[in-house]
Amino acid sequence: MKKHSFVPSMDGRLEERVVMSNAHAAGIVVNLPDGTQNFVPNSAILTTRAYNSILNNIHKSIVTFGKSQGTDADYARVSQSVASQLYKLPHAKQEGLVDYVAGSLNNYAPSEAKIAYSDTRSTVVSYLSYKVLNGEAAIRKSPGHYYSDADIFGKNAAIFNQQPTPVD
Repeated sequence: MKKHSFVPSMDGRLEERVVMSNAHAAGIVVNLPDGTQNFVPNSAILTTRAYNSILNNIHKSIVTFGKSQGTDADYARVSQSVASQLYKLPHAKQEGLVDYVAGSLNNYAPSEAKIAYSDTRSTVVSYLSYKVLNGEAAIRKSPGHYYSDADIFGKNAAIFNQQPTPVD
């Protein structure tokens, strides 16, 4: 009985399929406040659902820390947990945001958990605002997701949402 096995061909059909399947996945073009346009790759696009999840998980971690005794293990746990969420933000590791925020949590006592979350949230909003307004990142409203954060949507939104122009 003959065994069938994969034999690569040189006709390029597989490469064409790979390229065509990722043709619409490269990124989007966003309009900047100064009227120019900039290309944002998919790796720098954050959905509102992901943004909400990141903030919720940071909040849970800091609330848990607020209920702790403030041991070294508690500080390590909250720093690691918050850092794991911040890694999900576009360019956060490369720009030093993860190390800055995770390191600054050591300056808060467990009784200051509300202040720690407020400061962390405002840092995340400022960071994302800067990245979005400079065309280095984009925030896309998740389909079917009705959550509306005032940071992204609303009269005085620091992070604006726009209809991106898909790249073909």
